[in-house]
Amino acid sequence: MPDVPVVRVGPLPGAAASSRHRYNPPVQTRACDSDGGCETSIFLCELNELFSGAVRSGGEEAFLQEALELGMRAVGGDRAFLALVEQSTGDLVVVKTAGLGWTPETARLRLSLAKESERGITGHVVMTAKPYRTGDVTGDPYYLPYFRDVLSEIAVPICGTSGQSVGVINVESALSHRFTEEHEHRLVAVAHATAAALRVQGFRARESALIEIGNNLTTTLDIDTLMQKVLTVAADMLRFEDCTVFLADDANEYLVLTASGGSLANRRGETPYRVGEGITGWVAEHGVSVRLAEPQRDPRWKGLCLEFPEEDIGALLAVPIVGRKRVLGVLRVVRRKSPTAWFSNAFSEGEERVLNTIGRQLGAAIENVRSYERLITAERMAAWGELSARAAHMIGNRTFALKGDLNELAYLLSQKPCEEIRDEIQELSHSMARGVERLEEILREFRDFVVATQISLAPCDVNALLRETVEEIFPRRSPVKLTLQLAPDLPLLRCDARKLKRAFGEIIENSLSFQPDGGALEVSTCIMSPEAMLGLGLGQSRQHVAIEFADAGPGIAPDQKERVFQPFHTTRAKGMGLGLSIVKGIVEAHQGTVREIGTQGQGARFVVCLPMEHGTHETDRE
Repeated sequence: MPDVPVVRVGPLPGAAASSRHRYNPPVQTRACDSDGGCETSIFLCELNELFSGAVRSGGEEAFLQEALELGMRAVGGDRAFLALVEQSTGDLVVVKTAGLGWTPETARLRLSLAKESERGITGHVVMTAKPYRTGDVTGDPYYLPYFRDVLSEIAVPICGTSGQSVGVINVESALSHRFTEEHEHRLVAVAHATAAALRVQGFRARESALIEIGNNLTTTLDIDTLMQKVLTVAADMLRFEDCTVFLADDANEYLVLTASGGSLANRRGETPYRVGEGITGWVAEHGVSVRLAEPQRDPRWKGLCLEFPEEDIGALLAVPIVGRKRVLGVLRVVRRKSPTAWFSNAFSEGEERVLNTIGRQLGAAIENVRSYERLITAERMAAWGELSARAAHMIGNRTFALKGDLNELAYLLSQKPCEEIRDEIQELSHSMARGVERLEEILREFRDFVVATQISLAPCDVNALLRETVEEIFPRRSPVKLTLQLAPDLPLLRCDARKLKRAFGEIIENSLSFQPDGGALEVSTCIMSPEAMLGLGLGQSRQHVAIEFADAGPGIAPDQKERVFQPFHTTRAKGMGLGLSIVKGIVEAHQGTVREIGTQGQGARFVVCLPMEHGTHETDRE
């Protein structure tokens, strides 16, 4: 291989010593025939075990090492390595070594196959996808020296489903003409088992990712979060440079760029394609996926909205996002041109099936979100109607009282001089001021209820937000004892700080109102355990942060625990009964939940559960 030192490990002491590294079968109780039948039989048994290991669950690393060592034993080699093609560059990278002479430095081999020469036997095998063996490396046209003691070398490709090499197994020997056709057959069989194991590992990874995306998509009720999950999971499952999501507009006339993992992210909201225009628009119109190498050659190509320059695009895969009755949009992934001519960067049929599955899952999830939004809208419209009727009644009462005060004031002014009725005027003035204040309170609650679900997300420190809320809301000389138990390791959450402060403040004020003569309030935060999430009926696909408000008031009766969050339900003298319904609206707008889990007579316990983003960690604060 080029640009690496020649390593001397010998000289090896002849055939007797070298035989220690050949395929030496264990002692068997039955006799072996003279043509090596027993040796072949044992190899086949070990090969069968290797194939069985390929389909069993287990680590890929351990399997590759086992396969390499079996291959080296089966052909009687002195050392061996297994290398895989790096998908992004087309380079060949050694991942496992076995036998004599390897050091951490010499095992870090990397062969660029983009060069026209100095590819070695290993590179030749990968590029041709055919086995190769030589009994005398000194005269071989492909051999590149690395270990000085090598006389014989054999290499076989590890091929993918398309027939293209995805790796190679290489075995060397210090004996000349060591490897036979029978050895080649054995090593090819080991390579087939290795290829099968790599495919099985790929299938398992895709299966897990599909399950994960299915779980996440069915529990996500925000389109932007939904799109980000698709980009993340698709990137884990498929090898591509960029992914873009286009959704059809309401008229099904244009495709709106909704999400992208790269340079197109800053063009969100644009409508670069009509339905039917370009390859992307064609997929949206016909509901059929398109998989192309060199998509620029396709007559449907327009090049209107590209993730990177047209000349760099080597492969494109676009699948429809399918709803129950129509195509909702297009999910498109692209790859750059392969850096080497021998290595194809085209998407496979299997990758197309996987992306089609994601497209169908995404379509169902989008319709779920839209159905949920319609349901919420309908519920809020019904609540709006009830709220309007209640507000009209309460405003009417206040207005009637104000009119009475004004009539009384007008009568007094018409009967007596102002000096004689000063006290009566002052009393009427105070009454009218209280009436106006009450009207403002009604209108404020009305407004807060209407806009509770309209949130603007940004990274937020929940602990800092709680401290700020307590400082503003909690009276300095309150008879209620306040305790803060805030977990120090909470990650930042994406939330609307102003709305959450309103929700936290409402719960605190509610607690104080039920403890007028003194009591206790403990505010705590933590990352919820799986058991706690299960106990509250939360899904397991995302971790949650819990914010708990526990007081020493009278608590809430079991049959009232759900009703307290309904509009207009109140046992307090003041207010319209919208406070906790506003809390519920704000929390659910953050895809969270709020529950009351206290015991009547022992105090109320409100628990707000807010979901964490995948991958968030304390270090994300930096």
